[in-house]
Amino acid sequence: MKPAALAIAGLAAAAGLVALAHRQAAQANQVAELAPEPAGAPSSSAWNSIDLWGMTMDQIEANQVQQAIHDTTPAGDNLTAFQALIDFSEGTSRGGRDPYRTCYGYAHTIASFADHPAITGEWRGEPIVELGPRYAGMVTTACGRYQIRKATWLECKRALGLVDFSPASQDAACVYLIKRRSALDDVQAGRVEIAVAKCKSEWASLPGNAAGQPQRKLEQLLAAYTNAGGALA
Repeated sequence: MKPAALAIAGLAAAAGLVALAHRQAAQANQVAELAPEPAGAPSSSAWNSIDLWGMTMDQIEANQVQQAIHDTTPAGDNLTAFQALIDFSEGTSRGGRDPYRTCYGYAHTIASFADHPAITGEWRGEPIVELGPRYAGMVTTACGRYQIRKATWLECKRALGLVDFSPASQDAACVYLIKRRSALDDVQAGRVEIAVAKCKSEWASLPGNAAGQPQRKLEQLLAAYTNAGGALA
């Protein structure tokens, strides 16, 4: 096989491996962020053990996330607007709060961005029994602008090499989670309704999620998106 053909085959293989890893990760995280915290450390996967052309899948993923974040084209504006849509949906800016310091139920304000507050120990999470009898005795550690649980944060942190829980790290984790739901292309293209449908299992406040949390209407989300400068396809 000629060098050019080998390169094309290698890129195709990388794309296939990335897609497979996303499907596996999404299947492992079908329960929304209000699900009970799993015992022990998050399960391991082969995601970071795959090495292609000198790069792990995590490194490829991290590069793609950073490229999306720093995109200065209309696609980048749409991504920023979609992040604002999630902020609005989760209610993390409500009442003039700093969304990056907001914990579930507004019960705690994050003091340190050294790491997720459930890891630093400054906050242990909140009971979610108000969502219904099936949640009796359960606790959520959803926090930050995008209400990311401890277990989900650990996945994002490992995959992207994040060193803190700063706003920039939270934004990167959000893009990673959007991409994991195969919604990044839709977000960048302004296909918001499709992107919301794909991300509904990641954020419980999006319409169609089955976690039992109050949900926003699609019309409200579209308004939040366009008000933040996003363009609809």
